[in-house]
Amino acid sequence: MKKVIFYSAALALILSSCKKEESKTETEIETGCGTPFNYSSGVLVVNEGPWGGNGTLSHINFENNEVTTKVYEKANCDIPAGLFIQSVAANEGKGYVVVNGSAEIQIVDLTTFKHEKTLSLSYPRYMAFNEGRGYVTNGTSEGKVFVIESNNITDSINVAKGPESILSSGSNLIVANKGVYPDVDSTISIINTDDYSVTNLHGWYKPNDIVEDKNGMIWVSCSGAASWETPGEVSPALIKIDLTTKTVVDTVIVGTPDESISKIAISPEQDVIYYYKSDGVYRYGIDGDYLADPAFITGATALYGLEVVPSTGDILVFDAKDYSSAGEVVKYNSSGTKLNTYEVGVSPNGAIIK
Repeated sequence: MKKVIFYSAALALILSSCKKEESKTETEIETGCGTPFNYSSGVLVVNEGPWGGNGTLSHINFENNEVTTKVYEKANCDIPAGLFIQSVAANEGKGYVVVNGSAEIQIVDLTTFKHEKTLSLSYPRYMAFNEGRGYVTNGTSEGKVFVIESNNITDSINVAKGPESILSSGSNLIVANKGVYPDVDSTISIINTDDYSVTNLHGWYKPNDIVEDKNGMIWVSCSGAASWETPGEVSPALIKIDLTTKTVVDTVIVGTPDESISKIAISPEQDVIYYYKSDGVYRYGIDGDYLADPAFITGATALYGLEVVPSTGDILVFDAKDYSSAGEVVKYNSSGTKLNTYEVGVSPNGAIIK
């Protein structure tokens, strides 16, 4: 989230108003107001929202190219999910709207998008699921992954500072810990879901997003570090982790110290990783292809997220524009040809796709 450093000073006042709305939300939903939305297919886009404002969710229907805005509000009596939506997740018919500015997770029924329950955490970021349990990273200096069972928080697991993305693979959870400004971390935590034991690896500075390739290897995008951060300027990189040995087996530098990378995605064949820098979207074949190539997708004003459509291999680029007015999701094929543009909410940063 672009505003993470600054929101705390004004948050108390904003949260007090959010809390008042919430008591009203449950009462009003019981009366049956709102327009239900059945999320069974398509793209559910996360829009963080403007500074000091509420985030929203948009839905893109690829069959007719229609966009439905403010899905959550419309289903819940015009009550917003909260301040700064960071991510959304889905599992077993339930949706989990992770709202880190309001320090909550809103749980909805995906067939109606009606609010069912609110879970409170200090700074929730991303969720993954493993054998019926949910796991959510809490991105504070006291890094924790909280365990959710039957839509209740039942346990917590200690990791490193500032946990961000989380990926489930077999009996493992992989967590990228980027630190909390101004402290930069480089730790990848591997959690065994059988006993919640944790193995911490030194990866690269500011790890933030994770994918798994066709060979079962884990790839983590790492932003590197700026001159004003400890340890000084460090180039961005992709690191490769062998889950069997729990070791870092490769580090691929993908830019200069004045550049940075963030979110990544992988092709349906799980052999090409997509990442972006300020000038566009790049690709890296897991065997080393394309490393020297220039950006093959350009033109976004403010690149803020990246996804791949599993069924087609099309690439979705999230353009936040000016971070205060409507953003765009632009669809490209895997060769970089633009296919369509969809206007969504403010500051779109990612999506889930069915």
